[in-house]
Amino acid sequence: MLVHETMYVPAMEAFVRAQVTADLPVKFDSFMAHMKASHTASEDVGRIAQEAGVKTLELSHLTPAIDSIDDETWRAPMAKHFNGEIIVGKALTVVRRA
Repeated sequence: MLVHETMYVPAMEAFVRAQVTADLPVKFDSFMAHMKASHTASEDVGRIAQEAGVKTLELSHLTPAIDSIDDETWRAPMAKHFNGEIIVGKALTVVRRA
């Protein structure tokens, strides 16, 4: 099993764009560059898990932390590259194996 953080880039970009206002002049490009340097894009997490040869990938530290993003949206980019089980970890998620 691999436990890995992930960033769903389309949602992060939409979130940051929504924050850019006259009152909060966030620099979109520089902020997204920082986020991409600090987090792993979902598709890359799938590649990493596949290359690691694990059977299960558990997602942790979901970025952005937006409750409206459903589990399938988190899984889809990783499933392009990873053939195993993908668990979307939430607060207090417990994974038990026999």
